[in-house]
Amino acid sequence: MGTGATSVVLAIQAQVWSSDLLSAVSVVFLILASALALTLWPRYVSRLADRSTLRDEMSAGDHGALLATFPAGLLVLSVDWGRVGPELVPTTAALIVAVALLVVGGVIAVALGVTWANAISRGSQDLSSVNGGWLIPPVMNLLIPVALVPVIDHFPDQAPVLLVIGFAFFGVGTVLFLAMFPPPPPAMAPSLWMPLAPAGLVGLALLRLLQSGQDAGVEGFTSDTAGIMVSAMGIGLGLWWALFAALEVRGMRRTGPIPFHPGWWGYVFPVAALTLSVSALGQAMQSTAIEVVAAVATVGLLVVWAWVSWLTIRLVRPNRTR
Repeated sequence: MGTGATSVVLAIQAQVWSSDLLSAVSVVFLILASALALTLWPRYVSRLADRSTLRDEMSAGDHGALLATFPAGLLVLSVDWGRVGPELVPTTAALIVAVALLVVGGVIAVALGVTWANAISRGSQDLSSVNGGWLIPPVMNLLIPVALVPVIDHFPDQAPVLLVIGFAFFGVGTVLFLAMFPPPPPAMAPSLWMPLAPAGLVGLALLRLLQSGQDAGVEGFTSDTAGIMVSAMGIGLGLWWALFAALEVRGMRRTGPIPFHPGWWGYVFPVAALTLSVSALGQAMQSTAIEVVAAVATVGLLVVWAWVSWLTIRLVRPNRTR
């Protein structure tokens, strides 16, 4: 991480001072960072062979969060290849490497972040175990928007979708710390999904208000850009939280069945709120890709609604036959 970041800093200074020497040194640091990544990669991947030990290590409050340096390092290297890579190889080739690192690093960042938050929430850590390393899992998500910048610059036709993805991870990285709380009892499992509601509604409400102000010709209401940004951030947080909540519920079910009760309708509204936000964002940006995601989310919402409805009918029906 440090070597790759140093390479980017040197490249920026080379541009500021028009220095060919600094530019050349930044390329040397890029090569060094890439070589270090190739050397260290097997050491990290080998940990997957013993998942039990890895799970215990991840739940360790004093150093478990440091495992996030792996995806964070990949994302820093993606930024490095996107910014400095064109000085070493053709731009297209450099961006291919940058995008590959971005995808792999982003996937691992989400998986590791959700797993780590789940392990921490179920652990027995106290305030003495909290340390600066706990900032790494949130911060690594903020690297993804930075890594997307050279890709957006090179592929402006894909900018709408890439910007949404960037702001989505910006939202995750900004408020990921909210996942640090003890899990509720199994009967309260639906409450885990409640954060999806504000995650969806905060952007939806702002976007609609800004659009209404524009339509009404109110002075100062000339753009809905802020609403689009906040919607994308909320959607990113909501999707991340959905993975986290699903993992938490799965852990609860291992200790026994979760009793059904009318509170299970708490699954439906949060999903609907997030789906509304995705739909509004797709319309605002006129993006077919986002509208397709909204359609898929709508299907998922209908499945959740049908599932909870069926369970409710099963709960009520015996009372009617008595």
